[in-house]
Amino acid sequence: MFIHQLISPEIPALKPGDTGDKALQLMQELHVAHLSLVDGDEYKALVREDDILNWNTPEAPLSSAAFLDFRPVVYGNQHPYEAVRRAIQQHISVVPVINEANKYMGAISRSELFEFLTSNSGLEQSGGIITLEMKPIDYSLSEIARICESNDVILLNVQVFTYPEQEMMEVVLKTNTKEIQSLIASFERYEYTVREIFGDLPSAESLMDRYQSLMHYINM
Repeated sequence: MFIHQLISPEIPALKPGDTGDKALQLMQELHVAHLSLVDGDEYKALVREDDILNWNTPEAPLSSAAFLDFRPVVYGNQHPYEAVRRAIQQHISVVPVINEANKYMGAISRSELFEFLTSNSGLEQSGGIITLEMKPIDYSLSEIARICESNDVILLNVQVFTYPEQEMMEVVLKTNTKEIQSLIASFERYEYTVREIFGDLPSAESLMDRYQSLMHYINM
């Protein structure tokens, strides 16, 4: 999958002769806060809604504006994850796309990127979720996958979260089944710390019954 395959024909590009008022109108209609400014097939800048709102002459053509120095961009032959990264890092609602010859190809909205992530990451499929906590040095995706496979569980998605101020990291696993009791037991057997669980688990009464049975066994 390449970024250019996600370009939306519904997101127009602004021209140098367009006014700030027209740009605002288009942004409101499309529910975005940014639009690309293109001269011919040359990408010039990404116009921000805030800049136009603070402009003293929004009725003037954009070519006369002094705020056309914001130029975030991605290449069409990159993976969509790069567009997601750019959208998040630069807080933009529209990501301009150019080709290897630096010619404008189109744009992708942030909402379309979110839809891509949802539909291609297994998140929309039914299944259980397990959050493991560990030190970065103990992280082994191959071992985690092996434990899942030994329980006939398929990993649909793996997300790793690190926190600079903490020694521990979180690994969030999305599985293809909500019946994850045996998988949780396997992780605990391998001394993984299971922090959060979302799936089909025994009820509180069932857990209490098991606990009481264990205590009765210990006291015999």
